[in-house]
Amino acid sequence: MMRAAAAVPTTMRAVVLTALGGTDHLEPTVLPTPEPGADEVLIAVRTVAANRQDVYTMHGWANRRAPLRMPHVLGIDPAGVIALVGSSVTRLSPGDRVVVKPSISCGTCAFCTGGEDDACENLENVGVHRQGGMAEYVAVPERNVFPIPGSLGFAEATAISHSFPVALTMVRDRAHVGPGDTVLVTSAAGAVGSAAVQLAKLFGAQVIAAAGGADRTAYAREIGADALIDYAANPAFADEVLAFAPGGVSLYVETAGNPAVWKESLKTLARRGRVTVCGSHGGPIVELDLTWLFRARVTIVGSSGSSLAAYRDVLALAGEGRVRPNIHAILPLERARDAFATLLARENRGKMILEVAAG
Repeated sequence: MMRAAAAVPTTMRAVVLTALGGTDHLEPTVLPTPEPGADEVLIAVRTVAANRQDVYTMHGWANRRAPLRMPHVLGIDPAGVIALVGSSVTRLSPGDRVVVKPSISCGTCAFCTGGEDDACENLENVGVHRQGGMAEYVAVPERNVFPIPGSLGFAEATAISHSFPVALTMVRDRAHVGPGDTVLVTSAAGAVGSAAVQLAKLFGAQVIAAAGGADRTAYAREIGADALIDYAANPAFADEVLAFAPGGVSLYVETAGNPAVWKESLKTLARRGRVTVCGSHGGPIVELDLTWLFRARVTIVGSSGSSLAAYRDVLALAGEGRVRPNIHAILPLERARDAFATLLARENRGKMILEVAAG
């Protein structure tokens, strides 16, 4: 038997994708309100963000298992209030303020049972393989729903939800950053990059933030970077990095995959340096000199998503005020196209948040 905070309407407002191809296929509409399963909760959504993951989904690049069923609701990181809970839900209750971890692990494969659920063999994503949060209601498995710390609002919880756990997994769990490290973060004004800057500083590293444009590097300074590189002004920036870190950087964090930036950044690595990569939207094919790789003893590590443990840790850090959510603007849900236009034009400094309902 379901438990409810209040009566739930049978229909809901949503912005949906009507066909593959881009933001011109996003349309406001009215849909039936989803019904949560026994192990799910129904969330009355307050905020959700426009993310590059949504862009990949729009073009059919994210879900390669099966064609999307249209209309499709995007939105990977909703935050809101629980409206209904399924019959087997025990940890959460109607009325709880919650935020959603986007990637849903199966809990049974070897990676999940070994505590590496970010590498789950059967991973699904909210807003990709199932309907997402760009709607008044979304149904999500209980295990992927977490209480919002009292010090955070809904928009801040959404801004934390995707990028910060990804960055924490990269810099702490995959690259083991700590005092004594010098870290080069490229695309440092982007959502994951700016999170990586804050987290690397939190763990005691010196951080060189590289971004394309004076306004973007200024933003990186605001969030704690020790040195700034503007690779729009100086594409051959390796010497600038090495002037700050003569022995080279011990870690290079790559979140976008720009081939030119990649090539220049590798020149800055110290012997036995590490590289961790989580993105490729700037260009997935890059150069790699294998002779240099083995002679320099460099380690290159791929990273994607985050574990449940990393997600909990990030929420705690944000709740304690030790990291700052990155929000560029908050727009009403019906302006989803505008939010994506800003994102795709790289005009944002932090998350583009969509407000689905006030709260």
